[in-house]
Amino acid sequence: DTVLVEQFTYAGALTRLRRRGVNIIGIPLDQEGLRTDCLAETLEKLRREGTQAKYIYTIPTVQNPTGAVMGEQRRLELLRLAADYKVAVFEDECYADLLWEGTSPPALRAMDEQHQVIHIGSFSKSIAPALRVGYVVADWPVMSRLLSCKTDAGSGALEQMVLAEFCARHFDQHVTALNQRLQQKAQTLVEALNQYFGTAAEFTRPDGGIFLWVKLPAEVDTLALAQVAAAEGITFNPGPEWSTDAEPARSSLRICFANPSHDNLRAGVAKLAEICARETGIPSRIANIGQAG
Repeated sequence: DTVLVEQFTYAGALTRLRRRGVNIIGIPLDQEGLRTDCLAETLEKLRREGTQAKYIYTIPTVQNPTGAVMGEQRRLELLRLAADYKVAVFEDECYADLLWEGTSPPALRAMDEQHQVIHIGSFSKSIAPALRVGYVVADWPVMSRLLSCKTDAGSGALEQMVLAEFCARHFDQHVTALNQRLQQKAQTLVEALNQYFGTAAEFTRPDGGIFLWVKLPAEVDTLALAQVAAAEGITFNPGPEWSTDAEPARSSLRICFANPSHDNLRAGVAKLAEICARETGIPSRIANIGQAG
């Protein structure tokens, strides 16, 4: 089976697909997420080869790990391509509630007139990590097949009832406050990276979510760096674990800022810069002084 995904995407999805022996094809991204021009080229190439992709897996709102938000016109183009090539779309909207400002574009499922989108979401990011409650929106022919794939011993009815009551009364207020805190933490992280890594750290300031995708110079191997940093109490996600192909993400890393305090974020970045400089020579002292000044 062949599945199309964003080149950089959720590590858990990649792991599951690889375990099932799926042929994973990564589609490049830009600041608006999945590039539909590249998607069109790939779909046409597969058609010429006689290969039918099973589905397109995408995270259109606060893409994980890049934080990109797909605009409405690109969403329409994605749906058009899916219809033209008869490919289902698996829409992961796990972070859609964590858009800090403005209005989120409509979900692909809400724009779908061809009944080709499977929409999933979760409350583990917007309410609590320990709350393992998610949801699926799909037509019944698809939903009936998904139900047989459940791996738990039964859904927690009480947990879902409490969640429903909380959402009815408090969800909007809670998410507004949460997004304010997350935006402030993201700002702290960005400032710390600018201070301690200087121009060695390249990133796009996100519009939402709980993570930042950072690219370091090509000399840095983030898989190796992660092992050394973990031994000294600093953890991050190495880029290759979040990429369809390891090499393009070799020097990238994903930093989650949801849980650490502002002080811990600053201290953690300072320590990471110290470790990285010791192991790779990056960042250089000159870059740091120039950025701080």
